[in-house]
Amino acid sequence: MKGSALRSYPRLFKHTAAIAGLGKKFNYERLEWLGDAYLELISSSLIHQTFTQLRAGPCSQLRERLIRNITLAEYFRHYGMDRWARLPDNFGDNKGAGRGRSKDKDLLKTQADMFEAYVAAVILSDPREGLTKVVEWLKALWGRTLKEDIQKAEAARKRQETQPTEAEATDGSAKQRLSVKIVTKGVTIDYKDLPGEKKDKNLGLPLYTVGAYLTGYGEVGRLLAVGTALSKKEAGQKAAEAALQNKRLMQAYEEKKKQYMQAKDENAFVSRLWG
Repeated sequence: MKGSALRSYPRLFKHTAAIAGLGKKFNYERLEWLGDAYLELISSSLIHQTFTQLRAGPCSQLRERLIRNITLAEYFRHYGMDRWARLPDNFGDNKGAGRGRSKDKDLLKTQADMFEAYVAAVILSDPREGLTKVVEWLKALWGRTLKEDIQKAEAARKRQETQPTEAEATDGSAKQRLSVKIVTKGVTIDYKDLPGEKKDKNLGLPLYTVGAYLTGYGEVGRLLAVGTALSKKEAGQKAAEAALQNKRLMQAYEEKKKQYMQAKDENAFVSRLWG
C-alpha cells in the first residue's frame, strides 16, 4: 500500500516548513484532513460492529483510544514511516515520540497527522480497492490495540448466550422451588397442556393453559394449579407459581413429604438393627 500511495503523493510525508517555496498545496495537510475523517468513520463502524452491547459513551471512549495522536504516532513509527518524513530541523530527531511542544512544532502530533494523511493517500491512490484494503488493515491493527477489550466483550457475549431468558429463568425457578418443597422419591409433577381458545385481550394473540399434576403420596394425577400465558413455558411457570402460592396445599404436601422421610429413616434404622 505504501508504494502506490507514495507514487501518487510523493510529498505525502513532507512538512510545510521543510519545503521552501512550495507552500501548503504540496504537503500532507489536505490529506491529513481527509484521513482524519476516514479514521473516525472506520473506527466508529468497527466499534459498532464489535462491541454490540456497549453504550454510546463507552464506544466513544474506545474510538478516542484508537484515533488519538499518541496512538496514531505509535503506528507511524511502528511501520517505519518516520524514515520517509521530511521535517524542519527544529523538530530534531523525527524518530522520537514527541515531547509536547506547541501545536505547530509538536512532533507527536505531526506524526499522527502524517499517519492520517497516509490513510487518505492509500484510499485515493486505489479508487477501486483502496478503501477495502485500508479497512482490513486498520481492523487488524486496531484489533491488537483493543485486544483485551475485545476478549472481555466476547466473554460477556458468550455468558449472555448461555444464560436463559428472563421468562425461562423464572420458569425454572418456580418449578424447582415447587419440586424441592413437595417432591421426593416416587413423587412426580407433570405439566400438561389444557384445551382452551382464550386470547390476550390487548394483543389478540392465543393464550396457552398448562396444568401442574402431582402423582404420589397415594394420588394419581392430582391437579395442583393452572397457569395461562402467551407461551407454554410461561404458562407452566405460572402453574408452578400458583401452586406455591396455595399455602394450605403446600402445607399438606410438605407434611406428607416429612412423614415419608421420617418413615424412610425409621425403616432404615430397623433394617440396620436387625441386619
